[in-house]
Amino acid sequence: MTPPVRPAEVRGARDLVTLWRALPVGALSYPAAALPSGLGLSALSDTLRARAWRDHCAAPALESCADLGRSCTRSDTVRCRADALFPMKIGGGAPAWRMATLAVQWRPALAQLRVIALGETARGMLGWAARCLHQYHGLVGAEPLGIATLGDLELTGATRWRLTFLTPWLVGKNPREAVATPDAATVAYELHKAIRIRAHKVTALCAGDETWQRLGGHLAHHVAGLLLPGGLAVEGVRVESQPLELKSQGNASRFQAITWSGEAVLRVDADVLPWLSLIAICGGGENADKGFGGVELVPLQDG
Repeated sequence: MTPPVRPAEVRGARDLVTLWRALPVGALSYPAAALPSGLGLSALSDTLRARAWRDHCAAPALESCADLGRSCTRSDTVRCRADALFPMKIGGGAPAWRMATLAVQWRPALAQLRVIALGETARGMLGWAARCLHQYHGLVGAEPLGIATLGDLELTGATRWRLTFLTPWLVGKNPREAVATPDAATVAYELHKAIRIRAHKVTALCAGDETWQRLGGHLAHHVAGLLLPGGLAVEGVRVESQPLELKSQGNASRFQAITWSGEAVLRVDADVLPWLSLIAICGGGENADKGFGGVELVPLQDG
C-alpha cells in the first residue's frame, strides 16, 4: 500500500517536540536480578499507585481520599502530590489529558528495571518510590540514571526498529472483535492511535494551565493525523491476539480484554522518532498507566 503524501514539514510538529524535550525527567535503574521471580510490572505499578494515594493525599481529613472511596478533592484546584503522580476519578477514570507521571519499565536489552518520573513533582518523589518498592517488594540496588529531560530518552540514529511487546498490549474489551493474527495495517493503526493519545497527554503534562492543556491536545491530534500515516510504517509483524481476564478496580466486576504479544518491524522517519519515543517511554494501548502496553524498541540495520 502506498503511504499517503504528507507536507514536507507539518506545521506545529517541531514546536511540540521542542516542548516535550524540555519536560523535566528523572529515573532510577535496578539490575534485572532485583525483580523477584513471578512479580509483574502491573503489581509494582499498583503498589506505587495505592501508596501514593495514601501517603501523599492533601485532603484535610484523617483518612485519605482513597480510603474514603472518593476522587481527589483538590484535583481541580491545587493538585495534591497523589493526584499529580496517579490521577484518578472514581467511577469514570481520569480526564483524557491526564496521565500517570511515575512509570515502571522493563528493559531486557539493558537487563534493567526502570522507574521513570515525568515532571518536577514526580522527579522529586523518586526517593519515596525506591523506599516504597523496597518496603513492599524487596527491591534493592536502585541507581539514578544520568538524565534531566525527556529529550535525554529520545530514540535516535536509525530508521528501522524492532518493537517488542513486553507486557500485554490491551487493544480493547470485546474479544468477539479480536483478530487472531493482526496484520501490518492493523498494527500500524493501533500504534498510530497510541502515539496520538500519548502525545496529547504529554503535551498537557508540559502545560500548567487547563485551557492550554486542552488546546495543546487538539494540536497534538491534528499534527499526528498529518505526520504519522506517512512517517511510521509497519514492515513486518509476528503478533498474536489473546484474551486476558481482568477485574475492574472500581466495581470489582470481571471482564475479558483483547491483548497483543509478539513483535513488529517499523520504518520510521527521523521527524517521527520523537513521537515513537513517547510510547517507548510511557507505553501504549489501554491502561498503559497501570503497567500494560510496555514496549522495547531496538534499532535495526537498514536493508
